[in-house]
Amino acid sequence: MAAVRPIPQQSIIECIPPASEIADLRILGKDLNFIQAMSKRADDLTTQALSTTDYSQLVKITDSFTKLTERAEAKTKTLKELANDSNPLTEVNNSAELLEKVQLLAQALETKTQELSSQYKSNENFLIDTYGGSLNELINRVDSISSADGVISVFPELESLFKTIDENIRYLNNSAESQVITDKVQELSKDFADKAEQYNDAFLSEMGSQIALLNEKIYTLKANIDYLSSNYNLQLHLDQLSQIREQANASAPMYKNFPGVRDMIFNLDTLSISTHAKVTEMVSSNQIVSDLMPLINDPEALARGVKEAAIRTNVSTVESVLMPLTSKGNELSAKVIELASRYDAGNYGDIKLRAVANFDKTVERLDRQYISVRSTDPEALGIKIEALSNTIESNMGSILSVDPESQAEYFSSMSSRVGESITTSDFTLFVNNVISIPGDVMMSSRNCVDSAFKDFTREFGGNIEAFFDPLLTFLVIIEKLLLATPWPIFLAVAGVLAWLGARSIKVSIGVMLAFFAIGFFNMWTPMVSTVTMISAATIICLAFGIPLGIWMSKSNRAQSWITPVLDVMQTIPSFVYLIPVVMMLGIGKVPGLIAVCIYAMPPIVRLTNLGIRLVDKEAMEAADAFGATYTQRLFMVQIPLALPNIFAGINQTIMMALAMVVIASMIGVAGLGLPVLQAVQNQYLSMGLLNGLAIVALAVIFDRVSQAFGTRIQKHRSGDVL
Repeated sequence: MAAVRPIPQQSIIECIPPASEIADLRILGKDLNFIQAMSKRADDLTTQALSTTDYSQLVKITDSFTKLTERAEAKTKTLKELANDSNPLTEVNNSAELLEKVQLLAQALETKTQELSSQYKSNENFLIDTYGGSLNELINRVDSISSADGVISVFPELESLFKTIDENIRYLNNSAESQVITDKVQELSKDFADKAEQYNDAFLSEMGSQIALLNEKIYTLKANIDYLSSNYNLQLHLDQLSQIREQANASAPMYKNFPGVRDMIFNLDTLSISTHAKVTEMVSSNQIVSDLMPLINDPEALARGVKEAAIRTNVSTVESVLMPLTSKGNELSAKVIELASRYDAGNYGDIKLRAVANFDKTVERLDRQYISVRSTDPEALGIKIEALSNTIESNMGSILSVDPESQAEYFSSMSSRVGESITTSDFTLFVNNVISIPGDVMMSSRNCVDSAFKDFTREFGGNIEAFFDPLLTFLVIIEKLLLATPWPIFLAVAGVLAWLGARSIKVSIGVMLAFFAIGFFNMWTPMVSTVTMISAATIICLAFGIPLGIWMSKSNRAQSWITPVLDVMQTIPSFVYLIPVVMMLGIGKVPGLIAVCIYAMPPIVRLTNLGIRLVDKEAMEAADAFGATYTQRLFMVQIPLALPNIFAGINQTIMMALAMVVIASMIGVAGLGLPVLQAVQNQYLSMGLLNGLAIVALAVIFDRVSQAFGTRIQKHRSGDVL
């Protein structure tokens, strides 16, 4: 017997303090390292700022300063806690020294910015002149466009210029000429969009002609597939197919938005698949005939070889040509010799199946290529340029300029932001960090829970399984009994039970037809497994749920305790409570039944409680006046009057149990849910659809019968029927 590890003596509560101490030490170390790293970064940036002679490089240093400031604001708690503490193990004693270094950096940047201010003005004028000239040149080029090719050819330069302007907006937006640049960008964008719209129809017409020509070539090659009879013909076919693929691939940006391109890609993919199938047929036929050639002088052995090939393969040559001749020895031998000669003359042995398979994969990837490629049709290009133009206009008024005056104010604000991070109030820190839990504490606690539960299941799992063995035996016996029952008897019993419940011939006939249809489509065995599981789950839910509902109706305290539990049972994801059930009981019927019961029990409990609480007080007063005991009031007044709600709960319990069928199949529960799960995993539409409809049929059967029975009982209780 395998050794069983004992349950750990340390409790979860005892795990938390050590984990908290470890977490504090790690966090403290990280915080000190953070302050050291930030201070060193500030020193490095100060050195770079003092040594730089280029204003654009100074702007990059300012960007790094911005990131340092944002990082400090994110670590406000750390800076606050270490504002005045000293640490002999580090060169930096507290966050106040970090603030000093940040202030020195701000001063260095401000000094250097004033020193290089003339360079900024020079750079600004240079960019204004450069962009203005480039925009004027492109405006003239766009005006001279006379075809869709012209629109496509000028787009890369236009896009590149707009992106460059957008990247350098902060050097421009404080200039008096910035509005001139914006106006020219808008003018150029509008002109380009107009040209794109003007020539888009001609472009689409040209692309349509090209795609139609490709489709024509594809249809021609597809018609010739059946006539491929030699390696030479095959290579010509593959060369033409390769040319089509290369053109479709190279023209993907232009073809992408054309309405018929998806059909063209589908036709090309179909042609590639058919070609691959034909080549596979040729190679397989050659291999089979080569294997049969040594047997041509032994008619019986040759016939056996053909039959074996027919069983092992799905080659049409064997099925349609050789199999009809297996009883004619001489004709079969002659046909094999004829095929061998034909294949040898056609050089079938030189055909490379792997090369064709690789080519088929390249065609298959075309579909993904058309999804990811960027369209270059004029209309799409016009839309992109308009979007870039709008971005430039928006950023021109919103992005902070890097002119010397604006930069000086910005440096001062960043120093203040770091200082505010250090002096943040304790209340603000509390609000921002009250819900955070150190990761080490959480991880240690989770490890304790996981370890304790695993040890518990190892120690007592066998006893828990033994406790549920009678339930498993009951399920197995009922299922075997139903499976052993001849289907006519099963249908008759189901019809009788439906009639007893609903007293409706239509319902009875509908139930029998539904079960017959399930059996007709070969789903009888999983259907019986599902019916067994649902019936057992419903009985258990009623056995526990109705008494709980009665108890809740009699005690507000019980209701206040049980209602949150029901909320959890209904809302927690099914996979979560499947984990402990599977760990304790493994996979199979019993854990599936428990999972179904957990999910399906809340409706009967809630509606039983509601039904009894809604009983008319006058009826209760009348029962008291006649001297009825508590039991008499409950069973002769409250429950009968609450039957509509109770039967609604029964109906909902059955429906929710059926809804768990597919999820329960994930832990080994046989039934209609298992084929649905397999269909989802393997994309078997027909199997998933049929078994899903079978589950729906069972839901309709149980729903109609239970509703009809509840309605009839209610009418009987009210005196409407006898």
